[in-house]
Amino acid sequence: MTAPMRAVSLCGADNTGKTTALSWLAAAAPGSHLAGPVDRWHPGWAAVAGPGFLSWWFTASGTAEHVELVMASHQARRAGSGTLAWEDRGEPMLLATCAATCVVKDSLDALEALAEVTTLARRWPAEPREELHILLRHTDNGPEAEAELALARDPQPPGRWYEAYQYALAEVLDLQVAAGAYDAVIVRGEHTVLEVQRQLRDVLTDRDVAVRALPPTAPERVWGLGGLSESGKSTVGELLAAEHGATRLKIGWLLGVAALRAGADDPYAWSERVRAAHLAEEILLFCEANKTTVLSVESLHRNDSTRNLRELLGDIVRVIYLDAAPGTRAARTSETPGELAARDAVKTSRGADRIVEHADVLLDNSGPLAALKLALPALDVPRAAAEPAGWGPVTSVALLERLREHLVDDRTALLVATGTTGGPGWRAGWSDLDLLLVGDAFPLPWLRTVPDALPDSGGVKVGLTMLTVAEVEGGRVPPRVVHALRAAAAGSGVLYRRPGYRPPCPSAAADDRASRGELGLVLITTRRLLAARSPNLRALHKHLVLLAKIWLRASGTDLDDTDAVLAAFLAQHPAITAGYGPCAGTLTVDAVAGLAAAERPDAAAVEQLLAAVAATLALVDALTTTVLRRNP
Repeated sequence: MTAPMRAVSLCGADNTGKTTALSWLAAAAPGSHLAGPVDRWHPGWAAVAGPGFLSWWFTASGTAEHVELVMASHQARRAGSGTLAWEDRGEPMLLATCAATCVVKDSLDALEALAEVTTLARRWPAEPREELHILLRHTDNGPEAEAELALARDPQPPGRWYEAYQYALAEVLDLQVAAGAYDAVIVRGEHTVLEVQRQLRDVLTDRDVAVRALPPTAPERVWGLGGLSESGKSTVGELLAAEHGATRLKIGWLLGVAALRAGADDPYAWSERVRAAHLAEEILLFCEANKTTVLSVESLHRNDSTRNLRELLGDIVRVIYLDAAPGTRAARTSETPGELAARDAVKTSRGADRIVEHADVLLDNSGPLAALKLALPALDVPRAAAEPAGWGPVTSVALLERLREHLVDDRTALLVATGTTGGPGWRAGWSDLDLLLVGDAFPLPWLRTVPDALPDSGGVKVGLTMLTVAEVEGGRVPPRVVHALRAAAAGSGVLYRRPGYRPPCPSAAADDRASRGELGLVLITTRRLLAARSPNLRALHKHLVLLAKIWLRASGTDLDDTDAVLAAFLAQHPAITAGYGPCAGTLTVDAVAGLAAAERPDAAAVEQLLAAVAATLALVDALTTTVLRRNP
């Protein structure tokens, strides 16, 4: 049985993304025909093209002449289309454009103009087929708002005719919607191109149009790597894969798969826009099939395709452009200077050097490998909200105020009270005051004077951690700082933040990874504490809590309050407090805290605490050994 002839058109005011969306839809429907706009289908358009086109469109041509060219072109497009044709502006939209032009030229109102051009258009009937007309709207707030958004999203300032035309077109489209001229209406609003594409495919699927469904989720990040020969793209790809969890792919492989899927011989025969649509499709399909959340794609070497890919996938795409001095690049290859120049010439002819104009990151890779490795963690730093929730200390308030006045200067970006500092969990005579100071720089004279002259704390130990902005941005921080930055992102503990500074906001997963990365050091230090002749009960208590935090965080439970941490941990592993020494089964959260703070702790209770800490070390060891059971 012969498949029915079908036409799907995307319609709408200018700058709604019709052409972009159609290219992507065609990539998802193998065997379909991207018929495009009508001006590809009639030689009459060449005769009026050029500097005088707007004059012909709005003044020189009569309405009948204008309608004739538009509808004759549509007639030719329909006759030459494939079984499933994607039309850029279908018949209702063509009538709307003619009517809006008629409003400007003939001073008719929108309803009169639409009636006139509809009558004229009947002289050029197109080949009948099943039709589905979808209208993309900027907004549903009325014709005036529709026209204003169409003009605002145009890169060029509007002329008098064009501006009047957009307002007239919005009125005509509103009349058509009310009359049911469109089968579906999608409001673009602030939706991304990807979100609009999902809505379009849902509409098409509901109407039995054979278009491939998009995966329900998208990757978190797609790194696109560009740059000339020997600039370091492969090295960055390897580092993103080895150290940052990215799946590394070559753009040529993705396009090859796209060509096989589409039944095409050469993906480079596609237009830049169509090639980007196929590439976006393959990226989403690959990530869904392989459960990949971070992808690196190398090498971007066509400027227009790169720009179109970013338009399609939006903010999940980040483009890194690698640059290096010519001499540095030449030293990295065994080629002759002429051979390297020839490779560069091929890439620049495709616009590879112009990718730098819209790259998110420009990396100067002329230096050593160590510099590149240190730079990569700062590529994609999640940020705290512009205005985090307010926070004020409830303990040690006066002292923290004096410390802030002493430490903050013009170089300070952030001052945070970490741990229990300033919070209700802080305990006088036991807890320290821990501060994180982030500054642009810490000159040696400052380091030799300011930290050593802190205000009198009344015997309370003040721990000051100093990190530069660059170090924090680059992730060169210990796990406790990762956690402090997470808390600060919500405003907790923030004593000072420079206006405009948005500190990094690590994810819960990053916090978990950092904590587990420090586990080995915590285990070593804890055993040293257990081996001491006179046990430091306060330090043992802190390490027991730290081990419990790491364990709970890895299990998906993230708690800050010391007592809450111990309660949750001991509830999960009650055997830790049972069966050890004369105080077996009596070690509670309150008992642990009291023991660590007591001036003359009970000897038997001390043994119980030591046994509980040792049992925690054994628990970590035993459970990981069970998971890693190996064959002989």
